[in-house]
Amino acid sequence: MSRAALDQVFSVPFRHLRSTNFTGDEVVSHGRPNGLARFVGDEKNEMLKFLASISQTADQPSVSSLDDAATEAVSVLQWPLVLFGPSGTGKTWLAMTLLTMISELVDQPAGRESQKPLYMTALDFDRRFRSAIETDSVEDLRKRFVESPGLVIDDVHRLVSKPATQTELTLILDRMYEKNRPIIITMDASPQECDGLVGQLVSRMLGGLCLPVNPPGPAARFEIIRDLASINKLNLTDDAVQLLVDQLNVTVPKLDHFFAQAKVTLLADEEQNPNRPIDAAKLTQLFKKSDAEVDQLSKLIVKLVAAEFHLKPSELKSNSRKQTIVLARGVAVYLNRMLLGSSFLKIGTYFGNRDHSTIMHAFRKIETIISKPDDNDSNSVKMTIEKLKQQLTEHFASQINFI
Repeated sequence: MSRAALDQVFSVPFRHLRSTNFTGDEVVSHGRPNGLARFVGDEKNEMLKFLASISQTADQPSVSSLDDAATEAVSVLQWPLVLFGPSGTGKTWLAMTLLTMISELVDQPAGRESQKPLYMTALDFDRRFRSAIETDSVEDLRKRFVESPGLVIDDVHRLVSKPATQTELTLILDRMYEKNRPIIITMDASPQECDGLVGQLVSRMLGGLCLPVNPPGPAARFEIIRDLASINKLNLTDDAVQLLVDQLNVTVPKLDHFFAQAKVTLLADEEQNPNRPIDAAKLTQLFKKSDAEVDQLSKLIVKLVAAEFHLKPSELKSNSRKQTIVLARGVAVYLNRMLLGSSFLKIGTYFGNRDHSTIMHAFRKIETIISKPDDNDSNSVKMTIEKLKQQLTEHFASQINFI
């Protein structure tokens, strides 16, 4: 990994792991998630860099400097803060970490110094709200939230079929906002893309700060894999780490699952060769696939690409020269080559017995498209390929045959 790439990396220590400053009916475990005690980000999560700056502010040893630093660091936040992204990207840990840091930086009003911020899942909030209705204690429930030093509501997308609960959450957000209480919400998609949420709740969330939390990019994965290798006591060479970065474009839990499965095999190799680190050649054996497995994965690539472009798999293998079909076919060829390493001859056989030179041309065309900087069409293709690579590599990682 080049120095320039590593310079893109930043990290946010999970500060709440060192405290028990949360209360709630379902407080998440204070054990280290997947063995890691920090969130590692790179250009894929560029917008989260300010969390790292707040973390550095919270770690300043000089108490006298905290007031100005806290004001400056927290001033960029707008409540509610919405962290959205796929499962396994670290949204919950980031939310709890940020609220912990803010509570350390900002003095609490007199009489509330001993109060703890709240963590609650959206479904637990729903249960609490329904129970409050039955016991005629809704106002007491609202008071509990509004008077808390801060609130994390996890997985708000799970309220899509509960409009009354959404309306109640909107009211609580309004009251907390009026009192400048920090509110952090997590969900699996941005508010405007989450079908089933009432307009008022979406409006309140969009009025705050909405930040995507993406799976780690290559530079972050390099650092994460090195950390997980160390945690699992595996001595990997840099080229072995880079191989895993290239092969495992997945979230941290999936990376952790890989090490949990692979370490028995890899540790056995270390015992036989105690003075030789595990290199890329050894790891390559883990990713070898039979011809039957390659054919199965090729079918999966065609199926996912066709679905993404709203086509039938058979259309990608047809002789059609429609622009959409040609582009989709090129993407499928590109993914076959990049993810499976198949020869152009073999890919051509799979796509209707096309000549290998035709397949090579399709591959090069996609390479040219995605290499264009600041081009709308190019960016759209890049995003589509990145999305498909994410889905496919997660599937491929779960299909590894350990020796």
